[in-house]
Amino acid sequence: MQKVYFLGKLAGANRKNATEIVRHAGLCVAGRLDADVNFIVVGEETLLKQDWNLWNDQLDASTRDAFEKGLLTIISETQFWAMFCNQNDGNHIAEQSQTLYTPSMLAKLTGLSLPVIRRLQREGLLNPVRQVFRLCYFDKESILPLKLANNMLDAGLSLPAIIDRLRKMQQRKPERFSSVRLEGKDIVFLSADGNVDQNGQKRLAFTDEMECEPMPSAMDPLAVLDSIFEPDMRTDPATLCEAACELEMLGNLQGAADLYRAALSSGGANPLVNFQLAEVLYRQGELSAACERYFSAIELDEYFVEARANLGCVLLELGRDDLAASAFRGALKLHPDYAEVRYHFGVLLQRQGRVEEAEEQFRLFRELTEPGMCAHEPGA
Repeated sequence: MQKVYFLGKLAGANRKNATEIVRHAGLCVAGRLDADVNFIVVGEETLLKQDWNLWNDQLDASTRDAFEKGLLTIISETQFWAMFCNQNDGNHIAEQSQTLYTPSMLAKLTGLSLPVIRRLQREGLLNPVRQVFRLCYFDKESILPLKLANNMLDAGLSLPAIIDRLRKMQQRKPERFSSVRLEGKDIVFLSADGNVDQNGQKRLAFTDEMECEPMPSAMDPLAVLDSIFEPDMRTDPATLCEAACELEMLGNLQGAADLYRAALSSGGANPLVNFQLAEVLYRQGELSAACERYFSAIELDEYFVEARANLGCVLLELGRDDLAASAFRGALKLHPDYAEVRYHFGVLLQRQGRVEEAEEQFRLFRELTEPGMCAHEPGA
């Protein structure tokens, strides 16, 4: 009989319930960690507290050897629920793992750029349902406001105006509606029969005056950019980064890069600012410079899994396959459920002619996400 060992604290259930699920699946729970264990399940309560040293502290030599030989499998708690909670016999309720989306997945789904998605998150309009170190995951509820935001951008609305509308939508949306659409400058909720339900505040109308009203955080990013060249510049790093984000959305990548550099100069080494600068440099086609910034982000925060993933993608484009493989393995060691890394690692292995290993990565990718939900470049 196969054995399962729980390493660390579970986030989704207590040990008693988890043990019952394992037994219901025809397996048994191991009382100690040794080479006879078939599955090690890493509890996400532990993972979210960044206590990943359990890999080094609790795997003895024989267990580590079994893992390296492929005799045992180390999975996250999310994978555990997906593997063992898909059947229901009347006494056990199957937990269906919901599809979660990284920021890059949301960007591909909705057509929005990553800077806009990150800005909406900072404004509190997108709330992650799960976070693995710095990597945020969002559920399907995040897709609707992002698609509306994309439609409003296409209609020529400014980002502050879009943020204002989305805030009002959150405050006033009805409890039951079938869909939402944009009509001119109105957000319209539709009822099940396709008509606008006029009971209560179902239609959110906005006047031109409201659109022109400045947001509290509004700034002139070009004025901020000009200010960094003034003597004795003392601009707050957060303001510089906010202005950089605005310029990035406007397509002024060089200006955005200058502001991110100024933020690093003003506020000191910061992993997130290095990461944001790396994304801009990548979009400019400066791959080697982007690599350096991703490396800097990882040096400052070894648990920055998204930086590891993007570094691997850039190294892959530069043809530095061995380093790319190391970056992908490092990301997967920290976060085995990182679907995009599984995909890109598979591409790398396929390019090297390691077909069976590549197929295994692609299989894991398909298990972790919906078909077609891959990103083909960092921050895409």
